[in-house]
Amino acid sequence: MDRITLKQKAKESLQGKYGEAILVVLISGLITGFGSILYEFGAHLENIFLILFGELLSFIASGFITFGSLSFYLKVARGENVEFNELFKKTNLLIPYILISLLTGIFTLLWSFLFIIPGIIAAISYSQTMLIVLENPNIDIMEAIKQSKDLMQGHKMDYFLLNLSFIGWGILGLFTCGILYFWLIPYITVTQMHFYDALVEEAKNK
Repeated sequence: MDRITLKQKAKESLQGKYGEAILVVLISGLITGFGSILYEFGAHLENIFLILFGELLSFIASGFITFGSLSFYLKVARGENVEFNELFKKTNLLIPYILISLLTGIFTLLWSFLFIIPGIIAAISYSQTMLIVLENPNIDIMEAIKQSKDLMQGHKMDYFLLNLSFIGWGILGLFTCGILYFWLIPYITVTQMHFYDALVEEAKNK
């Protein structure tokens, strides 16, 4: 898949939507950030309870907003009318989020035991699972994982190189105290949404 075309589509999709997109990044960071603060505080105090509670809190907070965030960016990519409060409209998918995270995490770990590269390949194969569940909330999780693997067949290197192409921006963001990430995160995510739509379109035409 043409990375340049996908990125150009993302830029076009985000025109007039960056205000809401930045708000989504900001609110998401605030929601998940409290757990990270507890984790760091616990690590400083060497308090295992605070460390574990901070990790759990971040995980659950991410579960409440991840699908809402994906829904926002997917609608932006598709040119649909959407506002930042889309972030809170998929909280009912917390359980699927937990199941997907646990199952794909376990599968990736098992592949990683063979070597690092098989683990990376496995993680890439499962990368579309959340989006598949977003569009099919009642789908069986294992079926969603299978569909993700099917969609990524022959496109794992495309996905890897697409994400790698943002590394320069990611490094540059470190020198802006993270401010650049308010622009970069929506740009990367909407590009990934266009990648997903391209995969789905290709699968339909097979």
